[in-house]
Amino acid sequence: MLGVAAAGWVLSANQALAQPADQTTAAAEEEEEAGPEAGVKRPAGPDERSGHLLLQGRAGYSQPFGGMAAGQPVTDTVSGGFAFGANLGIGLSRVTVLEASGSYTLLPAAAGCSDCSGRSLDLGLGFVYHVAQGIAVDPWISYGVGYRRAVFTWPEASAASPTGTDHVFHGLDVARIALGADFYPAPSFGVGVFAELDAGTYLSRPDKGSDPTAYGFFQFGVRLSLDPLPRGTRPPAASAGTSPRIAAQATGFQGAARR
Repeated sequence: MLGVAAAGWVLSANQALAQPADQTTAAAEEEEEAGPEAGVKRPAGPDERSGHLLLQGRAGYSQPFGGMAAGQPVTDTVSGGFAFGANLGIGLSRVTVLEASGSYTLLPAAAGCSDCSGRSLDLGLGFVYHVAQGIAVDPWISYGVGYRRAVFTWPEASAASPTGTDHVFHGLDVARIALGADFYPAPSFGVGVFAELDAGTYLSRPDKGSDPTAYGFFQFGVRLSLDPLPRGTRPPAASAGTSPRIAAQATGFQGAARR
C-alpha cells in the first residue's frame, strides 16, 4: 500500500510540473501564429499634400459646342482649336486640394465662314480629389465653377467691309468637371494627361433681345505638375508593433555604426 501511495504521489507531481510547461508552450505558439504586430494598429503614413503649393501648366485641344444664343450654334462660326492654361492649388488634406485655374483658347474659323474666328478666356475655382498619395501614379478628379469671356468674330450682313466684327460674350461655367492622372518620375515633378468638360450659359450677349442657351467646351491634353515641397521628404516612421527591446537594439546598432 505504501508503494502504491508513493507511486501515485510521484505521478501527480510530474503532471503538476508538466502543466505550466504545456501552457507556456501553447501561449508561445499562439503568439507566434498571431505575429508581433497582432492587435496593434499601424499609424497612417505621412501627409504629403496638406499645406503644399501645387502648380500645373497644361496644353491641349478644345472643342466648343452648344450655342452662343438661341438659334445661333457656335459651330457655325468657329471650330476646335489650341488651348493652354495653368492651375494653382493649395492642399487642404491628404486627398483634397483647393484649386484656381485659368485657360485661353484660340478658335479658328468653321467651314464656310472664312472671316470668322474666336477666342475664349476662362477663370475657375474648384476642388480636386486625389485617389491616392505617396505613389508614382496620382489619379484625380475635380469639380468647380468659373467665369468665361468669349469673343467671336464674324462679318455683319449689313457691313460694306468684308472684315469681321468682334462680338463679346460673358458667361458662367456652372460645371467644370475634369479628371486625369499624373506620373511622378521625381518627387517634385510630374507629367500627366487630363480631360475636362465645361458647361454653362452666356449671361451677357451682344444681342440683348436673344434668348440665352447652353454652351460647352470639351478639352483634353497633357499637363506638367510641380510640387515645390517634394514628396517623401519626411523620414520614415518606425514600424508599428516593434517591441521596445528590438527598437532599442536597432537604435544602438545605428549609433555604434555612426561611431
